Amino acid sequence: MLDAFGFKLPTEIIGAPGAARDLADICRRFGEKALFVYPVQLADLAGAYLNLLKDAGVALVPFEQAEPEPTIDYIDGAAKKLKGQGIDVVIGFGGGSAMDMAKALAIALTQKEGIWMYANLSNRPPLPLEGAVLPVITVPTTSGTGSEVTPYAVLTKPDTQQKGTIQEPAIFPRVAVIDAELMVGMPKGLTASTGLDAFAHALEATINVSKQAPMAELFGKEAMKLVFANLKAATDQPGKLEYRQNMALAAALAGMAISHRGTTTAHAIAEPLGALTHIPHGLGVTISTIPVLRHTIEGAPEGMAKLWREVCFGEKLENEALEATAFVGKVEALITAVGMNKTVQTIIGTDECQGLHERLIDSIMKFKFRPLKQHPVEFDANSLRPIVRDIIWGPK
Repeated sequence: MLDAFGFKLPTEIIGAPGAARDLADICRRFGEKALFVYPVQLADLAGAYLNLLKDAGVALVPFEQAEPEPTIDYIDGAAKKLKGQGIDVVIGFGGGSAMDMAKALAIALTQKEGIWMYANLSNRPPLPLEGAVLPVITVPTTSGTGSEVTPYAVLTKPDTQQKGTIQEPAIFPRVAVIDAELMVGMPKGLTASTGLDAFAHALEATINVSKQAPMAELFGKEAMKLVFANLKAATDQPGKLEYRQNMALAAALAGMAISHRGTTTAHAIAEPLGALTHIPHGLGVTISTIPVLRHTIEGAPEGMAKLWREVCFGEKLENEALEATAFVGKVEALITAVGMNKTVQTIIGTDECQGLHERLIDSIMKFKFRPLKQHPVEFDANSLRPIVRDIIWGPK
């Protein structure tokens, strides 16, 4: 029996092609001066919207993010330079990294301690916030991370080769402006990896055993259906707005799902993998997903069997293990179809993989043991070894 359920999303979502052209009016709801965070790679695209805001009379502090995955030192250094400039609202324009940077700065500009102290780690709780943080507006240019609707910001700590996540309701974006026109220029590989990251969010939130969250499951299942139906088309026809819009919706739904239930083992592996190898997050999650699912079937097939029936509309098979296997095959076929069926070795080379196996397991067990407990099968260091081996080198 379902004992209880709940849902909260304080983010207003404005999702439509061309929605970002109203950014000035949205911005003025929260004040007169905006910090506009964008990645250096999107300087031209961001420039057009900076000009739009300037022409509309919005006072701006542009911040060009030079680090693709900002370190805590980079965030703290930026906050030190930006404090005292009278910023009223922070706009995160770009992919997950830029939106996470905007959320982190919303905290760093209003709190006393370094940003790492506000990360919610497996081995320690975060420092509580003192007073209000700056409001955040998100404008995603990719469809994958779901950061536009989550209370999360991922941080990198270089000295320990560690990633940690702020999990703070105060940084739920106030408004998410989801404009598929901004996504038509995404390269094929980025379209694929971010789309598969959205799929992994939806999948992991749906099979997560940590708490009852039926609405998270509802959003997760719908997001998976959208990715199955649209990702290959979006990679093959990048300029077609219909597929971009559907993938943008999938990413937002998946973001809402993880906001209420969180991720599991593939993300617990992918974050340390990214910290150790600098493999982009979406790609790291993608190459971790199938090995994790394959090693889950024997111990807990029921969740994936249900997805075979309810998401893939597959026929009823002889037992749940066969249905779960069919679901994993469907996911693997999609990953292959969009060119993301890779291993760590094929991405970074054989030499860079030497010694990685044990370092990665050690990092997972030290820093990411909490998400492991949320997976249908709780893997320990020994049972992770064949999974990590498959991720690095491929199955035997």
